[in-house]
Amino acid sequence: MYKLLLCVILPVTLFANELKFQFKSPMFSGVGYSSHILNIENISFTRKSNIAEEAEALALQLSLATAREPVNVFMTNLQSRIYSELTKQITEQLFAEDGDSTGSFTLEDSTINWSQSSDNITLDVYDSLTGSTTSIIIPIGSLYLPAP
Repeated sequence: MYKLLLCVILPVTLFANELKFQFKSPMFSGVGYSSHILNIENISFTRKSNIAEEAEALALQLSLATAREPVNVFMTNLQSRIYSELTKQITEQLFAEDGDSTGSFTLEDSTINWSQSSDNITLDVYDSLTGSTTSIIIPIGSLYLPAP
């Protein structure tokens, strides 16, 4: 019986190899380490960019929701109407024959000076925040203005 068992086990042991321990993770074995690190960096970068994009989207939604509130819509419309009426009055004053030839007014952070000569109307817009001045010259002689 012992010989029979020896005949069965001996051929199996002749073909056996030595067992070698190998790590499967590239962090320990070093095989494929650079691609492993690149994958980790890509995952980290993607996660961080997704979080930043979600934060921007939430901030945009919040600002849009605030702008759409009825009070803000009312204030925007009122401000637009006031500016429109102010523009109409200034235009009538500039082109009136019996009106003042110079004038000035302040609107928020800007000062607007205007003067009228026989050929031109000059508008000087001074921005007190930036310190810049914009001049607009409107030629009167070449414009056709119908009589009121």
